[in-house]
Amino acid sequence: MFDRIAQWQPDQGAAAAARAVAALALAALAVIHVVDLPGTLGPTPLVGLGYLGIIAGSILIAGVLIARPHWLAWTAAGAVAALAMGGYILTRALRGGFLGDHGDVGNWHCPLGIAALTVESVIILLVLLAGLGAWQARLHAASLAARRPAARRAPEYIRPA
Repeated sequence: MFDRIAQWQPDQGAAAAARAVAALALAALAVIHVVDLPGTLGPTPLVGLGYLGIIAGSILIAGVLIARPHWLAWTAAGAVAALAMGGYILTRALRGGFLGDHGDVGNWHCPLGIAALTVESVIILLVLLAGLGAWQARLHAASLAARRPAARRAPEYIRPA
């Protein structure tokens, strides 16, 4: 039984599926902002620049997540989603507008905005689940290292700090 535990590996299929879903959600976030982009470039150029940043960042991060699963890619995905979500909330909540966008103050029923919030929530949930999986894998690796017999462990002076 302990031999099977010692050979435990995280489910690579689940990790690949999580990366694929996150990449699709990032692509959906980019598409939502591309659809809404023409209305922002003229009257609110700062919001339009923010949209361009969200679009470019989402596509770039989705490609990185597919190519190489790294914790920085997951962190960047969560950051893009959180920043986009924050921008939506600020443009509607601040009375004087945010980044020159006075027309959206109080407009909480925008269908594209609600779709974007939904996609951003999915991305943030996936980032949290990926972090939880990485944390559990570390705990498992640490418990395996603690169970090794003392004779097989490297002496204290050889172990890296």
